[in-house]
Amino acid sequence: MAAMGGLGSRGVSARRARAMIALLTALPVLALAAQAPQEVDSIRALASNGPDSVLVERVRQRNDAARKALSQLRAAAGRGGDSGEVALIAAERLARAYAVAWQDSFFVRQIGRFRSLSPADRLATLAADSIRLAGNAAVRGGADVALRAWRESLRRYEALADTAGIASVLTAIGAGFHYAQQSDSAEAYLTLAHGYAERVGDYRMLGNVWSLLGILSWKQGDLQRARDFYTRAKPLRERSGDVVGFAVDQTNLGAVAASMGDFAEARRAWEAALPAARSLGEAEGAALILSNLAGLAQREGDYAEAGARESEALSIYREQGNRMYEAQVLVDLGRLAMMRGDFPAAVATLSEAAGIMRRIGSGPSVNAIDNYVELAQARAHMGDVQGARTELQRAEALAVRPDRPKSGASLAALARTRADLALEFNQLAEAERQYQRARRLVQGAGLEEREERFRLELRMAGVLLKRESYRRAQVMLEQLLPSASDPHDRAEIRLGIGLAAWRRGDTATARRAFAEAIDTLRSLGAANDEAEALATLGDLEVSAGRALAAESLYRRAITGLGARPASSAWQLHAGLAGALRRRGALAEAASELRAGIGQIERASGDLPLPEHRAAFRADKWDVYVELALVERERGLTETAFEASERLRERQMLDVLVRGRIAEGEAGRGLATREQDLRRRMAELTRQLEAPPHSESGLRDPAHADAATEATHAALARAQEAYGELLIAMRQANPAYAALVRGEIVPARAVMAALAPDEALLEYLVGDSTTVVFVVTTDTLVALDLHVSHSALTASVDFARATLASPTAGAARGAWRPSLRRLYRQLVAPVEASGLLAGKRRLLIAPHLELHYLPFAALLRPGPPEQLLVERYLLEYVPSASVWLRLRERAAPSARTGVLALAPRAGALPGSQAEVAAIGRIYGVQARVLVGPPATEQAFRALAGDQRIIHLATYGVLNKHNPLFSFVELGAGDGQDGRLEVHEVFGLTLHARLLVLSACQTGVAAGALADVPPGDDWVGLVQGFLYAGASNVLATLWPVADVATARLMERFYSELAAGRPEAEALALAQRVTLREPGTVHPFFWAGFALVRGR
Repeated sequence: MAAMGGLGSRGVSARRARAMIALLTALPVLALAAQAPQEVDSIRALASNGPDSVLVERVRQRNDAARKALSQLRAAAGRGGDSGEVALIAAERLARAYAVAWQDSFFVRQIGRFRSLSPADRLATLAADSIRLAGNAAVRGGADVALRAWRESLRRYEALADTAGIASVLTAIGAGFHYAQQSDSAEAYLTLAHGYAERVGDYRMLGNVWSLLGILSWKQGDLQRARDFYTRAKPLRERSGDVVGFAVDQTNLGAVAASMGDFAEARRAWEAALPAARSLGEAEGAALILSNLAGLAQREGDYAEAGARESEALSIYREQGNRMYEAQVLVDLGRLAMMRGDFPAAVATLSEAAGIMRRIGSGPSVNAIDNYVELAQARAHMGDVQGARTELQRAEALAVRPDRPKSGASLAALARTRADLALEFNQLAEAERQYQRARRLVQGAGLEEREERFRLELRMAGVLLKRESYRRAQVMLEQLLPSASDPHDRAEIRLGIGLAAWRRGDTATARRAFAEAIDTLRSLGAANDEAEALATLGDLEVSAGRALAAESLYRRAITGLGARPASSAWQLHAGLAGALRRRGALAEAASELRAGIGQIERASGDLPLPEHRAAFRADKWDVYVELALVERERGLTETAFEASERLRERQMLDVLVRGRIAEGEAGRGLATREQDLRRRMAELTRQLEAPPHSESGLRDPAHADAATEATHAALARAQEAYGELLIAMRQANPAYAALVRGEIVPARAVMAALAPDEALLEYLVGDSTTVVFVVTTDTLVALDLHVSHSALTASVDFARATLASPTAGAARGAWRPSLRRLYRQLVAPVEASGLLAGKRRLLIAPHLELHYLPFAALLRPGPPEQLLVERYLLEYVPSASVWLRLRERAAPSARTGVLALAPRAGALPGSQAEVAAIGRIYGVQARVLVGPPATEQAFRALAGDQRIIHLATYGVLNKHNPLFSFVELGAGDGQDGRLEVHEVFGLTLHARLLVLSACQTGVAAGALADVPPGDDWVGLVQGFLYAGASNVLATLWPVADVATARLMERFYSELAAGRPEAEALALAQRVTLREPGTVHPFFWAGFALVRGR
């Protein structure tokens, strides 16, 4: 249902590959480049009495200065007298030197002809030259004045039979007609000029003619002819030493080649033009070429080169004071940062560009309205919903001004973008309101306006489907159907009608609508869309209990899709697996689920798959859960456990690819290259998955044009490079390689790593049931807990609500029933199995909402009642595989330092007491920073050399993008005070323990862009573990800071006495829960120790 709700605003804008074309066509091909007077004077002096060898070498080095000197000497010779003769002799000597230096005798012939003229004809020639040059100077003010001068000059040259002069003025007239947009006249004069220039052997003028004909052909859309002209001009430019012409031609040839899709030639041309522009001192011309080379590098996936080229261009524009082009490059750098997933950098550069445009206005290539839209995109990617909304409000405020940028998005388009943003974050009522507003804002009755209103109504229907307003959605879609002129749109509408009818229980109407849509999509050759429609009909048949019919539909969809890339292919395999499982074909079901997982990982290993999840369709992570359940049914417990582990690793990778993580000291650039290559593969995959459009408007994915083949080849090269890079990373940075590869360990390795008194409980929550894998030194068992995801979520939500804040009176015990129920659901079956007999320590790997559950407070019914923390030492692990990888890394070198920071002592009064207690316990080993000194910069400077790090401050989780969860420290010294997760990955820590004592979490945001529940918390913790912390202690809610201070003092006292972290925490919690004022779990159960080593 792409037509009914895709968020178009979240894509990165295409880069403008020809940003410099308009400027370059106006460069001075009619005149010599400006030369420093001292260079010209020096050559004139050498021509008068300097050594021949020196003169020849100087002419070779300063071609244009030599030509200028010749022009001046000829003018001086025209004045006659002794001085005129001296000048003519010098001109003859300079012409001979030019012939030696450039193997070009044109000036020898020209000066010889000039000597043969009478004094009157010499003066007449110089007068004709002067009139021609006056026309050259006048052309920028209008072609009419220039043409009058050139025609007069032509008349005089013809009277003198001056072939070279005729060639030069015909070229000028041709250029003038080009500027006047009279292409036919321009080409006629240039053709005449070519004949005269060729006759006289004026190679530079021939180059100018070819160059101008190239521009004409380009403007007329004949790219191949333009390319041919520029190719012919190149040897003439080189032979005549025309650096200016060479720079212009090669730059324009690059743009023409890029327009034709020949990016290799474009690169060759621009790389040839760049040193020429630099040698001429054309700084801004060089900057424009750098920007075009950056565009090519970005297209080729070399984001590092693109960034370096753009940064150099930016420096040039800043030096030149060209604020408009500075803004353009900043926008391009922002877009590049977006493509690289570096959203903070994108926000910074786009904001700087916005500041420039606020002062000087929008330009021809960028405008402030669209810049705000792109800022909104960057903030949305960071999970900053309010920030994105604010940027769009700024865009709207600018759009209603009388002086709004003409090329900027309209108010209607901005309203649509706001609706898309609301839809992305599951704010469905706001999305519907903004789509309706956008529809009202679309003015006019033209075809374009009618089409836009139609698209908006489709999106509104999509929102109604997501809101489960099925009757309203069906009515709206049925009303839209007659006005849909495009057959693909009609098919999409019928699919929507079918979905609405199905959910309303009208399966007959649904089947009929689906069948009509499938027939239309097949006739259009839209294999991807047809496959998705078949899958939807298969889902219907499954829900109706017709598994065999569903199986047939899924197989038909998979066969029709073939090897074509499709982001929804995993759903076909998952649907078929479900149908197979219903009829007991478990082995085949497992095979299909593995195929589906393979499809998911091919896509989500690059970027997160979009989760525009319908209420009736499973998300991608359910495929892993289903595989684990199927393998368990087959009796393959170890294989089921590996599926659970694989899920956790892929979910963590899904978090990582939502942005760009910083690179640590050991990375040596490999992590940067890995992230760039991964995003390059994602971009190429998206290009291949995009449905191609033929001129008729029909979609034909089977058609493989040259561009598609080139994309396939580029993807193959990127994949090969990525594989080679991962091999290198295993040697240089094995921790990062394991992280991005999602490597898992076999169950036997987990069993071998456990101590005899330890057990691992790894929970896996599925829609229909929850499974716990119990691992001990000699056993692996998978127990079905018979509790669905929805029931478990309800239990956890209710339990957390009772724990949120302790209240007086009877309500203080309200937490007990909910935590008894969760004990019965999650732990009692394990204890009943006897697998925990003799176990003292539990390693718990939660899943989904269980990450937010304080297992320590689970209550075993009595009498006597007993809390889980009173019976076991409790530690958490992100997954068994992560735990084993952390155990295997080298132990940090012995350190004694303790760093305790309390940057928000005013907001958290207990935090000062908390860190003060740490200072008392550890004495001279401790460094305590309170208030303003507790900055992010101080943390970065000191943390790497500490054994224990304690942060008594807020930790804020971002469910929309966990890479932007942060720990709040003090700002200053170039740091904003927000230590974000993507930055944490780049730290190098050696701490035995890192404590986050005031984390804030939210359980149920529910946005379509959200990660699965719990991955925000895991991301924050795993960032510190990856950075080198051996253990992380964090809280599941903002606890009472005074109670926290007392509990932390007990914890550190036990730790300082030599107890391990888990034991120290358990003892501190047990003391706290037995005190009358802190018996409520709110005060002690929120602390969760995540074990690394």
